[in-house]
Amino acid sequence: MKLKSNIFLVLAMTLSSLVHAQEQKNAASFGTAENMYHVPSLASRMNDLIPSVESNREAGDKKSLGPQVVPGKDPQIEDDYFVRNRHEMEQSRNMVPPLLVFDAVTQNVFPTDPSIAVGPDHVFVVYNVGFRIFDKVGNPLTDQLDEGNIFTNNTACCDPTISYDNAADRWVMSILYDDQWGSTFDGIQIAVSDGPNPVTSGWNVYQFNLDTHAPKLSVWSDGYYMTSNAVASEKIHAFERDVMLAGGASPQIIGFELPGAVINGFLNPQALNVTDDNLPAAGGATFVMMQDDTYAGINSDHIKLWTVDADWDTPSNATVTLEPQIALTPFISVFDGGGFNNLIQPGGGAVNALYGTILNQAQFRKFDSHNSAVFNFTVDADAGAGKLAAARWVELRQTADNQPWTLFQEGTYTAPDGRHVWCSSMAMDGNGNIGLGYASMSGPTSTESFRVSSYYSGRLSGDPLGTMTFEEGLIANGSADFPNNRYGDYSKIDVDPADDLTFWFQTEYMNPVRKNVVGAFQIDTVLGNELVSKDDSELIVISSDNRQFDISLVTSFEEKAAITIYNISGQQLAFNFLEKEGDRYNYQLDMSYATPGIYLVKMGDPTSKVYKTAKIIVK
Repeated sequence: MKLKSNIFLVLAMTLSSLVHAQEQKNAASFGTAENMYHVPSLASRMNDLIPSVESNREAGDKKSLGPQVVPGKDPQIEDDYFVRNRHEMEQSRNMVPPLLVFDAVTQNVFPTDPSIAVGPDHVFVVYNVGFRIFDKVGNPLTDQLDEGNIFTNNTACCDPTISYDNAADRWVMSILYDDQWGSTFDGIQIAVSDGPNPVTSGWNVYQFNLDTHAPKLSVWSDGYYMTSNAVASEKIHAFERDVMLAGGASPQIIGFELPGAVINGFLNPQALNVTDDNLPAAGGATFVMMQDDTYAGINSDHIKLWTVDADWDTPSNATVTLEPQIALTPFISVFDGGGFNNLIQPGGGAVNALYGTILNQAQFRKFDSHNSAVFNFTVDADAGAGKLAAARWVELRQTADNQPWTLFQEGTYTAPDGRHVWCSSMAMDGNGNIGLGYASMSGPTSTESFRVSSYYSGRLSGDPLGTMTFEEGLIANGSADFPNNRYGDYSKIDVDPADDLTFWFQTEYMNPVRKNVVGAFQIDTVLGNELVSKDDSELIVISSDNRQFDISLVTSFEEKAAITIYNISGQQLAFNFLEKEGDRYNYQLDMSYATPGIYLVKMGDPTSKVYKTAKIIVK
């Protein structure tokens, strides 16, 4: 937080739509795919698939280039505003345990660049040198496979992305490729499945020759959009989605420069990605980039926005427009004066805080009354020398498609006991609730020592603005320090299209070697997440043969109790009232007729004032 009065903050945010008038440019370049080829399904080649190898294919992504900080330009003498003015509802709700946790990848490549996409029946994870596919219970359907099984072998490099195009029921994967393995890459390859099953479907692979770094691909109604930290002036590209989905041989590509952009070090923008199958009207593809007033050429903390209107009939008429910037409550986004070794692990080594960029991935959702965009970036919540990494998160809204964006809410999320929060990713479910996944480890003021671990939190749509109301949930604890400073470089959260409620988050940790871990969780009220009383109750689940479960709730609660069974989609399957027997409520649960999968048991007060929740797995 900077030394600026609240009156000035309100005035600045009110006037934000008046500053920086719109500036528009036509497309800077346009062309077609250089090459296209079809790859048979993985299922048809199971005996010939190439396993991934531990070759360190690190891209020359210039992530190590810090922002051009001007010393003394903006003295930061107060801690983050939202930390100093913590809402009483912040982290006050009990969090339901994760529905599922599993290690997806073991790989001694740094960083692993973990990303994830979820379809109706599959979970698809990618990492720097490979990919793997699972079912929705965490069973692997493939081994860890080399990217060359889909992309051009021996030239597929790194920085992969994976998306599930909900509206088209297709998978979209991208990767850098390089014939010479130099610092300048030959281009990007994008693979689009020709069916909904990523194992049994074939893939149409398109090659586009352009110099790009750290690319991020997003799904929009009229194209696939990609941002990058390219050396070239073109920072964003649009790809002709309809032709690629149809398997056409020559989809078009349009490149755009960013009018009014102030680029300092690693500051690639993010394109909004449509989370579900409700596509907006064509045009208005939105790009966001955070800007800190300690950087050279920037005078206020804000979000810069651009919109792109593609014209596939006459690509030269396509335009990119600089929209009015959106002022944010002042933040500190620079660590160590722009240095790279920021967060000290318990064993002494440092990892990068991944600051100076909006983190993967900015997400878009249409509702009946408005559209929402949510994203986050790393800030230093401690203005002193101690450093406390935290997640500044933002929700923008527009009244309808192609209307101006305005700030709806923002907040800063910190972890308990002074732990760091970084490498985070957020999304919004179908009910407007927000899920946040993040990495965390002990900080300078922590009373306990925690290595890098995976956590999650969230908020309900009707909660007080600017608050993450749920206490954190643990996905997996790390057991060792990372051996170098490259962590991440990003993570990703995705929303399950099967229920539009379940969040799937993937990040990396050491256990005891470098792995990517996946956690699935829900925060919706269908699972009873009202404000609940914490007491000394204990829920005991004992499984036996034939899918039988003995469940006991040991509690001081004396009123009428109940047990409720939910499936992973949050649908209530069974409900029964219980009589107390001594110091507990007992129930014998017969799941012999249930479909194999993950279920939740909620036991306690049927009004949800006091209850406990447990996860059971039916095999």
